[in-house]
Amino acid sequence: MANIYPYKLESQSAKLLAEALGVKRIKHEGKALKADHFINWGASQINRELRGIIINKPEAVAIASDKLLSFRAFKEAGVCIPEFTESREETSKWLAEGVVVVARTKLRAHSGEGIVILDPDKMKEGEQIPNAKLYTKYVPKAEEYRIHVSNRIGAFFIQRKARDKDVPDEKVNWKVRNHGNGFIYANQEVDVFNSAEAYRQCEKAIEVLGLDFGAVDIVYNRKHNKHYVLEVNTAPGLTGSTLAAYTNMLRGL
Repeated sequence: MANIYPYKLESQSAKLLAEALGVKRIKHEGKALKADHFINWGASQINRELRGIIINKPEAVAIASDKLLSFRAFKEAGVCIPEFTESREETSKWLAEGVVVVARTKLRAHSGEGIVILDPDKMKEGEQIPNAKLYTKYVPKAEEYRIHVSNRIGAFFIQRKARDKDVPDEKVNWKVRNHGNGFIYANQEVDVFNSAEAYRQCEKAIEVLGLDFGAVDIVYNRKHNKHYVLEVNTAPGLTGSTLAAYTNMLRGL
């Protein structure tokens, strides 16, 4: 039997997953609990005693949810990621060379929160580089995927970020592809460029972080024929086929 420890009780994905699995969601406060497994849904800290195997240990989630810590781990392990720096001086050099830079003012955020695109061709004269926690070189992408990975079975569900045709052209941001910028997740007949290498990078990212499962955001650059890992989400949104995929994966524990 498994129970779900959500990063917050109001998490809709945790609620749907608990209903699909026929298990309970656990409150953050209370007496010690015992079970065969506890599914940690995105919590970087567990505040009560859980006696059993914890799927996705909180210390691993803590690293995954911090963009800088995860990038440091990826770099050390040789996961293919965009070049990054913590230095405003180095960022200034990149911009002078004509490089587009992604500045992150928040390390623990989602849905594009805290992202500032610095385009040297569009920055106003005298405009200052924001005081960010992390700066990365922007990687032009032919496609962006979310590949869901289990450390037991590898990639088990694939999604592609696709243009939402209902969003007007002027409101679409092709550099930051999320729901707010005019993109949705497509999962029908997704053809991943050089899929074996994409899956290898995603599985390596999960292994490096010490996770049991995660949703890996990865982009494909056609010029260099490379896949670049951007981040790993440990509490992804679940609906329809995504919910079914996670339900089947976790039932196999």
